[in-house]
Amino acid sequence: MNLKWQWLPIILGGSWLGYHWLGQQAVPPEPLTHHRQDVTYSQTPTLLIPGWAGNAWTFNGFLRWLPRAGYAQKVLTVRVSWTGKLRFNGHWDGTGENPVIQVLFDHSVTRGYQQQVQWLTTILRTLKQQYGVTSYNVVAHSWGGSAAVHTLVRHSHHVDLPVLHRLVLLGAPVDEGSLDSPDVSYQRLRAAKHHLMAHPKARIINVYGTLSGHLTDGSVPVSQITPLRGVVSGSPVGYVEVHVPATSHRQLHATERMWRLIATHLWVNA
Repeated sequence: MNLKWQWLPIILGGSWLGYHWLGQQAVPPEPLTHHRQDVTYSQTPTLLIPGWAGNAWTFNGFLRWLPRAGYAQKVLTVRVSWTGKLRFNGHWDGTGENPVIQVLFDHSVTRGYQQQVQWLTTILRTLKQQYGVTSYNVVAHSWGGSAAVHTLVRHSHHVDLPVLHRLVLLGAPVDEGSLDSPDVSYQRLRAAKHHLMAHPKARIINVYGTLSGHLTDGSVPVSQITPLRGVVSGSPVGYVEVHVPATSHRQLHATERMWRLIATHLWVNA
């Protein structure tokens, strides 16, 4: 064997480790540079949840932009280990002006999102117990949004969890079955939809993109996103769908146009 090929596995392995390490490097907190007259500031934290194979890069750009644009400021990073252990990095006393919490999963390449549902439920319970959080916002991409929906519908009616204020979903599939045969996860949501009565002031903003006139963002078809209507209907939870044309699955979390849309739904005249 040529000696240069003997080094190939080592080079590839080192490259993957380097990519993984860089992907876990969350941005540090920055203070608000100014206040906006159109923004409502509160102590309600906003959790940022990446999707399948997502990492710190998913929302690092958004987190840099927020304080510089005067909307919000990061206060914590919550890392979830492969075994589900939580590690809180940062200093937060439960107050602040639109505090933001970045959530990272060490094990993000999973066969489904049910494990993330358990982890997110644990995070919310810990935030209430340790930081006195009584209400929360979430911005979640792809399967991260799917996990956030299941946490809300199936678990967050429990008194040891905070109640939802705003949930912004970015290309989040809720039914990956078909019109005639919904998948098991969606059936679980429909069966637990009565739990939404515990969130009378909540609002869900279901954002999806499409490309070139096709009903998909290149990764998730619209038909997997809009069935959330059937879960929210009949509940006190406010619900709106936002179609963003010419936007790919990745662009839903990675462009300034989307950052402004998210910030507006969370904090402008909230």
